[in-house]
Amino acid sequence: MLDLVMVTGASRGIGASVAADARSYARTLLMIASSDVKPNSSSQEACDIRRLTIDLVDAALAERTVRAELSGLRPVRSIGLALCAAQIGSFGGLAVADFEEWRRLFAINVLGNLAVVKACLPEVEAGASLRGVFFAGGGAADGYPEFSAYAASKAATVRAVENLAMEMKSKGWNAAVVALAPGAVETDMLAKVVAYGGAVRTKTDIREPTAFVRRFLSNEYDCMGLNGRFVHVRDDIAGTDFGTVSDNLFKLRRVQ
Repeated sequence: MLDLVMVTGASRGIGASVAADARSYARTLLMIASSDVKPNSSSQEACDIRRLTIDLVDAALAERTVRAELSGLRPVRSIGLALCAAQIGSFGGLAVADFEEWRRLFAINVLGNLAVVKACLPEVEAGASLRGVFFAGGGAADGYPEFSAYAASKAATVRAVENLAMEMKSKGWNAAVVALAPGAVETDMLAKVVAYGGAVRTKTDIREPTAFVRRFLSNEYDCMGLNGRFVHVRDDIAGTDFGTVSDNLFKLRRVQ
């Protein structure tokens, strides 16, 4: 059991699925979304379910709000993070780009999720363990024309994960983060992409990324071996000896 699991984008899609599943392995579940989150908990729920309504476009406010919430939960010895919050924006590519929309996408998809992690780092520095899964499909591994803002934000997320992993390792913290490409999951976001004509290569059952998050946050995988890497939900993680493979394996370059 983890002392605390936080899920951004917890009101719908993969985030909602991860949050529902986290009730089985979290003592406290903090659901974060820009819209009101109804956790549907009961008086018999063993997990303490909390919610924060935050627009992650304001990263500084998100960091302060999460840090304030953490101060009331101490001691927290183990933290799991599922950074699912994302917006896809409008379509059409760079030629018709609205850069204000690009700024908002980057503010939420990259900075907002990183702000939640940053809020937890004082706890990690004080000795708490941290495991975090960032979602980074849709353009991070390959180009995604007509969805330029979203794709660029996801590639930025992967590089941020790589850098964060290196920084935490250099400090000797018990912390590991991974970027996960979940595949094409049947969500409202995917429906918008398909309606516009976006390519969908492989369909993924929502239970697959949900299970990956549980296994990573619960240390069923080699989390330190995966630290800073970029994996697809169907990669053979259990069969990989990260002590012997190239450090470039499962990185932004996706060396196979």
